Formats: sequence, structure tokens, C-alpha cells
Amino acid sequence: MKITCNIIEDLLPLYIDDMVSEDSRQLVEEHLKECASCRKMPDEMKKENQLRTVSGNAKRKSDRCTEIAPLKKIRRRIRRKRIISIILAAVLVLLASGIGHYWYYDKKTYISWDDAGMTLRDRKIYSKIDPDGHKTAILSVDQKNMFYMLSETAWIRKNYPSAQDAENLMFDLDEFQKAHDRLPDTATDETSLPTGIENVYYVDPENIKEAFALWDYQDEPDKAQQKEQELAAKCHLIWSAENTEADSESAVASGTDIEK
Repeated sequence: MKITCNIIEDLLPLYIDDMVSEDSRQLVEEHLKECASCRKMPDEMKKENQLRTVSGNAKRKSDRCTEIAPLKKIRRRIRRKRIISIILAAVLVLLASGIGHYWYYDKKTYISWDDAGMTLRDRKIYSKIDPDGHKTAILSVDQKNMFYMLSETAWIRKNYPSAQDAENLMFDLDEFQKAHDRLPDTATDETSLPTGIENVYYVDPENIKEAFALWDYQDEPDKAQQKEQELAAKCHLIWSAENTEADSESAVASGTDIEK
């Protein structure tokens, strides 16, 4: 029986996929040697299979992309949320750190004259407050008036604690007098009291802002002097060059200002 091209065409797909018996293989190969038309078919079938494979791969890839796209969106949302959470956490940590630093090291609480427990003995003023880290002074624009205040932060309160029964030397009135009597050309250092000082005051908490604002008027001498006088009237007079020692003892006995 003669093998027709139709039979060979039916066998070729199996032949190409190597799924025929050895006898069938020999039959196909013998026919291909003799038939030029059928000889072209294996190559054409292989190309068609390759195209079908590429197309199938592309479709599967497209299907996978279609399936993965929603997952990618979810991942992006989760990633964004994580990034935002990390940034917010970092900001909160920085804020907490900054606020904590401010409240512990920088936030000052000013201490009133009465709470400082000031007492006078032998022309020296003692307080239950340790002056180290607590005492601050503002010199007036005309360099004649000194305004003292006491303050503390949480750090100072921890490292320089005050005791109710403590007596810490706060002011030596004779040192104010020496500074007042000092000659203008006398050598001094940064710890020295201003030469020629005339009055020394203690500022209560409610007048602190006014004290710090004195130098806002340094270019207006008359206005600065007016502000100094207004502030002085609200403060405790500690020492004055115009007052006598008898005046001082009388003031202490009255429980008002130290020197009045």
C-alpha cells in the first residue's frame, strides 16, 4: 500500500514530538526523502509550535500580571502605611525628646522672696535655697541698679536640692558697699560687682518679664530709667548706698525689705 501525503501529514505532529514507533519513524523519513512538499511541513509545524508556545507564555504572563496587580496595590498601600508610621514615630520621638529636654533642663520656675526664706545676720543674707545654679542677676541700663532673682529647673532641683533648715549665704551686703565705693579705674574681673552700684533688688516671679525687658530700652535712656524705677517699686530692696545700717536693722525687724 502506497503511503499518501495525508497519512504522513497525520503522523508528522507525532513524529515532531518524538512520539511514534521506530517503524513509523522510518516510514515518515522515507516519504520525506521522496516528497518535497511534505519535506517542508516539519519546519513549518515547528515554527507554528514555537509561536504557539510564545503566545501561550505571553498569555500566561498577562494572566499572572492581571492576578498580581491587585496584590501589588495592596503591598504599596502597606508599604506607604509603614513608611508613614516610621516617620510619625520618629517625629514623635524627636518631639518627646525635645519637650523632655526643655522641661528638664530649660524650663525655669522662679522663686519668690518668701519661698526663698531670706534672713539677715551680720550684714549677710542667708536663704534655704542654694545659690549655685539658682541665682541670676540683671544690671540696669545705667549700670546703677542690680536686680536679682532665683530660679530652678528640674535638673537644678535634682543636683542642687534645697532644705528647709539650710542656711546658704546668698548676699554679702558689705560686698555691695565695696563695689559702690570702688574707684572707677580699679581692676575688676567678670565675677566682680559693678563699680558704683547704688541699689540692689530682689525680683518676685510676677515681675520677671519686666526685669528681662529692661534692656529693650537701652537706646532710650529716659525710658529705660522710667522702666527701672517702675520695676524697683515692685521689688524687694536688698541694699542701697543711701541707707544706713540702722535703717537696715529696722527693715529686718519689720519683715519687709532687707535694706530700706
